[in-house]
Amino acid sequence: MIVIIGSNKGGVGKTTTAVNLATALAMKGKDVCLVDADPQRSASRWYAEREAGNFLPAITLVEKRDNITQTLKTLGEKFDHVIVDVAGRNSRELITGAVVADIIIAPHQCSQLDLDTLGELQDQVTRVRDLNPELRVLAYHTMASTNPSVRETERKEFMAYLAEFPEIEPLKSVGFYRKAYKDSIAFGKSVLETENGQAAAEIGDLVQEVFNG
Repeated sequence: MIVIIGSNKGGVGKTTTAVNLATALAMKGKDVCLVDADPQRSASRWYAEREAGNFLPAITLVEKRDNITQTLKTLGEKFDHVIVDVAGRNSRELITGAVVADIIIAPHQCSQLDLDTLGELQDQVTRVRDLNPELRVLAYHTMASTNPSVRETERKEFMAYLAEFPEIEPLKSVGFYRKAYKDSIAFGKSVLETENGQAAAEIGDLVQEVFNG
C-alpha cells in the first residue's frame, strides 16, 4: 500500500505522522519503506538519528524529489507499505505521487489558515482521480487541543468545515498536541517507543483505522 502524508499547509505534523506510521507498521512485522520527498529532509534527519541509535525495528528510507510516480510504483511492488512524506504545499511530489497512491492522509490543524487549503486539495484530488479513480483522501485532525474545555468544540468545528468538501473523508482518529511527539522525533524514535501512553494510543488508533489493524 502506498500512503502519502501531505497537505497544502506546512507545520501540521506531516513528518511526525509519517515517521510514527512507518514505525508502527514496522513494529507489526511489515516491510516498510519511508520515502522522504520533502526538500526540507526532516524525515531523513529523523532516520539518521534512528540509525545512529541502532533502534529496531528497521525501516528502509529512500529520498526522491520531483516526479516520484515511477519510484513509488517500484517500491510499492517490493514493500508491504510505502509511507511518503511530501512538502507542505502544492508540490510536484504530491501530485505525481497521488497518481499511484492508494491513500493520501492530509493532516490539518483546526485553524482557518489550515482548513482554507482544503478547497485547493479537493480540486487537486478531483483532477488526479481522472488517472487514479480509487484514490482515497483522508483528513487527519492534528495538533488538537488537550484542554477539556475546548476539545469538543474544536472537533465539532473541524468536522463542520470538512463537511463542505465531500471528496475528502474525515478520520475519526485525532492527534493531539503533545510534547512527546517533538521529543521522540529528535531522537529518531516513534512515540510508540516512549512512555507516553496517550500519544502511543493515538498512533495505534490511526493505524487501526487506516490499515485495519
